[in-house]
Amino acid sequence: MSSQPSDLSEPNRQERPTVIYIAGAGRSGSTLLERTLGAMPGHVNVGELLDLFRRVARADERCGCGELFSECPFWTEVGAVAFGGWDDAILTEFTELQVAVARQRRMPAVLRQQVQAAPSPELARYRSLHRSLYAAILQVADADVVVDASKWPSQALALCGDDIDLRVVNVVRDVRGVAYSMGKRDVIRPQSGASGVVEMDRRGVAEAAARWTLTQAETKLVSRFAEHHTSLAYEDLVTHPRESVSRVLTDLGVPFDPEWLAHVGTDAIDLPSSHGLSGNPSRFAHGSVALRHDLAWTTKMPRSQRLTATAIAAPILITDHLTKAARGTPMTIDKGVTSHQSPRPEDASREWPLVSVVVTTRGRPELVRETLAGIVQQDYPGEMEILVVHDQEEPDHTLTEMGAAGRTVEVMLNTAHAPGLAGARNSGLDAARGTFIATSDDDDVWHPGKLRAQVRLLSDEPDLLAVGSGIRLLFPGRVVEWPGRSPRISQKTLLRNRVKELHSSTLVMRRETFARAGQYAENLPHGYAEDYEFLLRVAQVGAIGVVREPLADIRKDNQSWFLQRAENTSEALTFLLKLHPELKTSRPGHARILGQIAFAQSSLGHRRAAFKLSGQALLRYPVAPHAYLALAQATTGVDPRRALGLARRFGRGLS
Repeated sequence: MSSQPSDLSEPNRQERPTVIYIAGAGRSGSTLLERTLGAMPGHVNVGELLDLFRRVARADERCGCGELFSECPFWTEVGAVAFGGWDDAILTEFTELQVAVARQRRMPAVLRQQVQAAPSPELARYRSLHRSLYAAILQVADADVVVDASKWPSQALALCGDDIDLRVVNVVRDVRGVAYSMGKRDVIRPQSGASGVVEMDRRGVAEAAARWTLTQAETKLVSRFAEHHTSLAYEDLVTHPRESVSRVLTDLGVPFDPEWLAHVGTDAIDLPSSHGLSGNPSRFAHGSVALRHDLAWTTKMPRSQRLTATAIAAPILITDHLTKAARGTPMTIDKGVTSHQSPRPEDASREWPLVSVVVTTRGRPELVRETLAGIVQQDYPGEMEILVVHDQEEPDHTLTEMGAAGRTVEVMLNTAHAPGLAGARNSGLDAARGTFIATSDDDDVWHPGKLRAQVRLLSDEPDLLAVGSGIRLLFPGRVVEWPGRSPRISQKTLLRNRVKELHSSTLVMRRETFARAGQYAENLPHGYAEDYEFLLRVAQVGAIGVVREPLADIRKDNQSWFLQRAENTSEALTFLLKLHPELKTSRPGHARILGQIAFAQSSLGHRRAAFKLSGQALLRYPVAPHAYLALAQATTGVDPRRALGLARRFGRGLS
């Protein structure tokens, strides 16, 4: 075991115990984070400690170790060290004080006391009792940090003060996922113990969404009084657990050794049994616990319920920094680390056919070389032909020298098709000989295992016509990871959303895809959204899949030759709506495009048109983000580039 951090030492255990307090709504992954942190050296997780007095001790519920509370050696010793035992007097005092200072309705009074730095006698006593309790937990566990998943913002606010070194992390899950999970029936509390079979609390969609919204607002208030605080998206925790936990510890100022996270894998976490109380039934699981991004709500939750939850949570989703976490917008990560899909044993006996890679380029002599280097360096076992198609410029034949064994590079000029990106891609398709065809822009870079993983998926699932992958978005000064949301992208999803993981630089397709859906449309005004339009046709005739791991770096700090300005956007998107009337069957999708047109109009100074289109978008879908962006720009007159830059920070763009 590595040495313990020096600033969380023995004297601190008694004088001002250090507590990582996990706040947030129920069913948001707090139990998983709590147990992951508690499995680190020097840390001890205790579950939802506030339930110790409300229900655990009095109902003699089971501890996470499996024993009844009254028979658990750990909690028996904690009670003896802290209070001489768990007698009825101490339990009653805790319960009465909790009602007096730590319930939600008491938050205004406690806030006033926090601002005035004048705690009432009841609040001071409540903190003192918790300091004794936390100190006893640390002593019995021989630990330096308590991990408490009590979740209540009101409890955290009551404990913020000189008695306890409280460090708050807010775990946030998509409000729709929380509402769906809270509505499940027949979820048993296995910790019920002597009280018999008891179900987990259930909430209706509206109530669950309202509680979620209130919890986020209250936790934001609490963060003003906690010395250290941060937030964590549930989606990040289950898809990038080690990076997520490392960032949380860093943000909270808790020293740790990376070796302490050896139990955290990419798709599972090795968890010992613990003495956590109450909470999710998963508290009783131990050993290798698989990480699963629970997206059941996306297919099983009725559309009306999803809209209800989103509308209720709109004040937080639209105006608060939690928009990123609540909608699953990916996390910011360190630059320079590429993912790698490892080969599998069965790959040795698999057939790996020829893949044609079409790279379209114009005016990017240096960047296209980086793109080609990433393609040539693929660990794909089969052969590849790389077709570089120059559009409206002289071809650079020296690029052929970048080829390698089984990786030929051919250079050609787009002459047979219309100038522009769609025509250039079609020129490459005409020359392609591969069983599978991949595309890439000239400023993006593939990760080494990309092609292997996607061809494997296409081979294993014959009904798939095209496969994308998760991506990393390279913004100036930061990198945002965008994992694939689902292994399958339905036509309904594509109508609703542009689906970033189906970026043109991620796609690998069967040759027959183009026979069934046609080539890229060369008649789109200004060539705008040619890749999205193509995918809409693919979705009409076959299935689309995704390798969810980010396997390509997509630059967002360069202006593409093929990206048109605002004056072209309105015409192009209006044409797209006429070309694909099915877009209007999706209220969010239709509102998204109307909002994009509205933003283009507001950017051109056409405020009346922008207000009209924004109103139409909001009538279709009241929380359409692009419509609000257009309204904000048209109302304030802020530089459209600044407005768009802000939108991109929250996972929104104009395309």
